[in-house]
Amino acid sequence: MRELLRQVNVRDLIKIFNIQIAIAILLIFVIFRGLFSKIILKILFKITKHNKKVKESRAYKILNHFFIFLGLYCAIRMFDISLQTLAHVNTIFEIICIIFATNVINSFITKDAKWLKRYANHKKNDAVNNFICKIIRGIVWVVSIYIIIKELGYDLTGLVAGFGVGGVILSLAAQDTVKSLLSGAVILTDKPFDIGDYIEVGNYKGTVIDITFRSTRIKAPDNSIITIPNATITSEYVVNWNKLKSRRFEFVLNLSMDTSSEKIKNIVEKIKLILRNNPNVLPETLQVSLDAISSYSSDIKIFLYVNETDYIKFLGIKEKIYCDILELVERENIDLAYPTQTIYVKNKEVESKTEEENS
Repeated sequence: MRELLRQVNVRDLIKIFNIQIAIAILLIFVIFRGLFSKIILKILFKITKHNKKVKESRAYKILNHFFIFLGLYCAIRMFDISLQTLAHVNTIFEIICIIFATNVINSFITKDAKWLKRYANHKKNDAVNNFICKIIRGIVWVVSIYIIIKELGYDLTGLVAGFGVGGVILSLAAQDTVKSLLSGAVILTDKPFDIGDYIEVGNYKGTVIDITFRSTRIKAPDNSIITIPNATITSEYVVNWNKLKSRRFEFVLNLSMDTSSEKIKNIVEKIKLILRNNPNVLPETLQVSLDAISSYSSDIKIFLYVNETDYIKFLGIKEKIYCDILELVERENIDLAYPTQTIYVKNKEVESKTEEENS
């Protein structure tokens, strides 16, 4: 009986001791997780020549969480559990390790990374650098998922064969998406526009605010956000107004038919003088002349280029030119023409009386 009591006491003491050790291990990892993360990151930063501060990096937060899971895993190992349960715990921990490792690796894949600047950096093109980083991160995740599937014990040979059959269906269903992805690669490498440029794509106009794999987002003049698939952009004409050195401006001034030829000559010369004195007008491009005589007006065509490419500022210049010309027209007492139409109404009563008198 005494021997039995001794054995029971020893077993209980061992269990209590293991629980205390498990709690102590967990506390050590929780308390010192920041220190462990710093040591590992300093080594990694030295290898990769990373200039970012340890605590400012995304990898620091990831490793902090990882060491909590590591402490929990070590604590669980201190308990007397079955081999089957232990195998499941090991598998779960390995998957968690793979996920954390993937996140840490991806945290080093940024457009500011030194290795990227050395081997794959496109100067002054953040969109291309972001595109390259996204591709590399995607490849890293594909490899990680492959390893996780292998760890779970699945036969990837049958899975690949299944993808061969389902791939045809997926490719047909995702044709537009694939086109947009390929078009996104073309846009980022060909660079018809950059973020911040004011562009015109088909019927859409606006400032580019983001370029992704699938689409490009622009901010329209009314502040609405328009998302355009990249496949649409590559199939439409694209006008990049920021690439222009000047903007064209033309309009027709319709003068009343009562305006004499002397007044027309006079106002043409005065319009030229006003526009030549405008600092935004390129004088060598200025053309002002009587262009046509229609059924209701004498048409003066005004054609010029301005030295401002920003669209909002260009609108202000247009407004100034219009106002100056309208003031000139008012000072010269010249009437502007507008389309007129004369309607003749047939009077049936008068017609019938005329017919009676004739008869």
